[in-house]
Amino acid sequence: MQSAVSDTLFQTARQHFLAGRQSEAEDACRQAVHADPRHPYSLYLLGVIAGDAGRLDESLTLFDQALASSPDFAEAHGNRAVALATLKRMDEAEQAFRRSLELDPRQVGAWFGLGNLKAAQNQHHAAVEAFVRVLEIEEINAPAWTNMGIALQGMGKLDDAVAAYIRALALSPDEALIHFNLATTLLAQGRTDEAVACLYRALELDPSFAPTHTNFLLCTTYQAGGAPADRLAAHKAWDQVHGEPVKPLADGSPNSRDPERRLKIGYMSCDFQEHPVGWLLANVLPSHDKAKVEVFCYANDVTADGVTDRLKAAADHWRDITGATDDAVAALVRQDAIDILIDLTGHTSKNRLLTFARKPAPVQASWLGYPGTTGMSAIDYLIMDAATAPDGAEAWCSEALVRLPYGRFCYAAPEDAPAVAERPQGPVVFGSFNHLAKVGPDVVRLWARVLAAVPQSRLVLKWRALNEATVRERLMKAFAVEGIGADRLELRASSDHAEMLGQYGDIDIALDPFPYSGVMTSAEALWMGVPVVTWPGDRIASRQTLAFLAELGLTDLAASSADDYVRIAAELAADPDRRADLRRTLRPRMVASPLTDGAQFTPGLESAYRQMWRRWCAGEPSAGFSVPPPT
Repeated sequence: MQSAVSDTLFQTARQHFLAGRQSEAEDACRQAVHADPRHPYSLYLLGVIAGDAGRLDESLTLFDQALASSPDFAEAHGNRAVALATLKRMDEAEQAFRRSLELDPRQVGAWFGLGNLKAAQNQHHAAVEAFVRVLEIEEINAPAWTNMGIALQGMGKLDDAVAAYIRALALSPDEALIHFNLATTLLAQGRTDEAVACLYRALELDPSFAPTHTNFLLCTTYQAGGAPADRLAAHKAWDQVHGEPVKPLADGSPNSRDPERRLKIGYMSCDFQEHPVGWLLANVLPSHDKAKVEVFCYANDVTADGVTDRLKAAADHWRDITGATDDAVAALVRQDAIDILIDLTGHTSKNRLLTFARKPAPVQASWLGYPGTTGMSAIDYLIMDAATAPDGAEAWCSEALVRLPYGRFCYAAPEDAPAVAERPQGPVVFGSFNHLAKVGPDVVRLWARVLAAVPQSRLVLKWRALNEATVRERLMKAFAVEGIGADRLELRASSDHAEMLGQYGDIDIALDPFPYSGVMTSAEALWMGVPVVTWPGDRIASRQTLAFLAELGLTDLAASSADDYVRIAAELAADPDRRADLRRTLRPRMVASPLTDGAQFTPGLESAYRQMWRRWCAGEPSAGFSVPPPT
């Protein structure tokens, strides 16, 4: 009798649940469990409701009770696995998913959850296999096509990823997130204009999703054209939609306004690892004067490697903020009483700009991670240098500009970087190891002119997407239109970092793309003895290589026009003695300069922090300034 009553109450609860009436469903389930404390279906549904409400520990307890009553309840094993995965108990979650699928191999939800779990562990092959099983059972499943696309992209199978997203869009054409994911893959293939169009459509469908708007701004940075005022307005528009609504009305910081006390500096990034930001911090953090600053690092990614270890050892405090809400991170920053909070990500993936929008620190600045303004009123300063941000660049930024004395980059070369290799006599080889999104039509056209101006020269391009035939074919066709045959091109796919650095031994002259110039690619080329020809323009992104060249006294390699770029490249190609001298001396010159010496570079950065802090202590608004070289 009790079981019959519980069955009836469960059916009522199920109807409420399917209709979205969670509270009524929970009440009916609790009545069913009161009548029969071992009723597995009611315990199971209570577990689902608790999980949906974020009560994960309660959810697990209820699933365990359901399974104690009915050990072969496949759906209970599957939903228990979801709760375990959410709690980051990945091994237990996988066991639960696999037990669920042993009992019922046609469970779409369990295969889907297993695929997501494997993707989260960067086991992309296994993730794809799981999503294939979903689609074998239920081909009309847009989320499975979407997540399979993400996993395929993780495997480097970009064409297959694009095809998966297109299948997803055929089923759900108005799903903004699919357009967003398609855009990331197109950008990785160098199809920048198509990526921008996808992101524009995603914004039309869901203008409230800040990551789409952020990615849109990043993608447009790769595109030629546009006025500085328009780029600034686009970034300010992001702030108006996403940042301003969560910004506090007034500065309520309780921090002591002592202008000369030891400062608490917070660095926030998802890139504290073998990433350009990680390498550009690796010599800075250990060089901080601990009598003057206390260093906090807020890591928005659990990825760890040797660079992470170096940064952790140099920090006074390390905070893992992965998965935490922006409100929670802001509260943590306030609890730590940070004086100056540094954004190291800007409008790139996994940023925490919405944490900065909440103004958790009295002074906030952006540095390193993004080649331009954030557009945010909550970020007070943009840390630059005179080469990257020349006179008049104030009109490009919403923040006050701070110009460091020795450039804004301090490069830490990998310990396994090979020795500089001598180049043999023979035809000149140009090269670029930059992201293909930077190699737009204008870049192809100009590089074709360089090749035409230097007979028998060749161009080596290297990027991970060049492992795909369609990407190579697209690039070769673009050069063919400009009169450059495939015999003048060598297209190389990705390799490990040390091997990639070694391949600069095949390059005489590096060609910098525009309007988004290299950073790490330029630093690495110079470290490997390869001079870089660049063309700085009217945006920060185009002037990053110039910052390296300026510190090395090589501004003659910076062009003022397309014709000048061709002239510089051709003259350097015709001067083997100068190339040999640069190949021999570039690395020692970098070693002796603040470009790689944290002990020389970091006092200027600390001086900038001190000046920012003094202004705040005096109640003065942020204002730009240049930091003189330390005495």
